Amino acid sequence: MRPDVLNLYRFYQSPLGRMVAELIGNRLAALWEAGTGQQTIGFGFALPYLSRLELTEDDPASRYLAFMPAQQGVCPWPQAAKSRAALVEEYNMPLPDSSVDRLLLMHALEHTNRPAHLLREAWRVLAPGGQVIAVVPNRRRTWSAVDATPFGHGRPYSKGQLYSLMDEQMLPPEGWDTALMLPPMTLPGTPRLMRWFERPIHAVGRNLGGVLIVGARKQVYGAVPTAEKRARIMPVLTGP
Repeated sequence: MRPDVLNLYRFYQSPLGRMVAELIGNRLAALWEAGTGQQTIGFGFALPYLSRLELTEDDPASRYLAFMPAQQGVCPWPQAAKSRAALVEEYNMPLPDSSVDRLLLMHALEHTNRPAHLLREAWRVLAPGGQVIAVVPNRRRTWSAVDATPFGHGRPYSKGQLYSLMDEQMLPPEGWDTALMLPPMTLPGTPRLMRWFERPIHAVGRNLGGVLIVGARKQVYGAVPTAEKRARIMPVLTGP
């Protein structure tokens, strides 16, 4: 079941949620390609991460928009300025083709009924060479098994599963990482412990994180459809 927007908002307002946003945000910043005048879309519930990226990059020429699926609900963002959040259909974003430089899928891919369709829509709106980063619960770690956080809902993925899914939609992965090395806990002081242990455990093995972060780019040329896909392609007839 997809978490309600109010539950997601409340989680990220909690001490644990703020720490989660910090730790994942640090990994996202390392994967994003820096640039000026970028059009960045966060789809799902990406508000804490868009805010961090916007503050970190401090590029007035770039635009950041938050799209949230209709089944989830929407909340205003940012709080102290004109809203840049919108409620959209996940398979039909109100964007022209090839209009987005960077797309963040956060609390999105694991909740959609048709993940391949969502990634194909991501491919459509991305500019050639545009970057998409998907953040999903790691199937092999405890964050995906505990429903006290948003990462315990939806379908978790392994690295191999997510790589295959993105590659099939002409979004070949180019890098990956994980975050949230400690298991989810509600004990006092847990956020502080998470910050202390995140880097040492990550150095031991980055595959130990509770969330999987995979970056890819839109592939335009060189894609050869399989026989099954060719059979579904309708011929286009042109005049003499």
